[in-house]
Amino acid sequence: MSKIFGFIKKYSVPIFIFYMLVLILVLIFKYPSPIFWKLINHWKNGGEIYLEPPHLVPFEIITYYVKSVHSLDDWFFKNLACNIIMFMPYGFLVPLFSKRKKWWQVLIFGVILSVLIEVLQGLLGIGISDIDDVILNSFGLLIGFGIYKLIYSVALKKSLD
Repeated sequence: MSKIFGFIKKYSVPIFIFYMLVLILVLIFKYPSPIFWKLINHWKNGGEIYLEPPHLVPFEIITYYVKSVHSLDDWFFKNLACNIIMFMPYGFLVPLFSKRKKWWQVLIFGVILSVLIEVLQGLLGIGISDIDDVILNSFGLLIGFGIYKLIYSVALKKSLD
């Protein structure tokens, strides 16, 4: 376990850069979905940009999605899960290479990143700015940070033995 953790720690910066590129491709450019390119073609052909007003009421969309889930295959469940899962690597990787080793430090910078992504999605018209996405992303990064702390403590204990 400590060898794997050591390997990830050693290469945490390139792994984090790769993770951020994937995050940008998926959340901003909607890759692999063709949504982004359809929007670009729409703009090129003189189409108007419709900007959905942001959802700023905390837990409104989360509550609606939770009530709408009937199975693990539902889009509602997948949306909730993906918003959490996509930010878990952030919470795990940041403490590996930065001076930010406390949960609240990782949370602050993760929330800033999440808000930036939400604002960009809203301004570019490629998504809806949603406070609930920020909440779910934050929960995901805290789970990732918890995994980091758990693995770090196990690896530290093994290295001391």
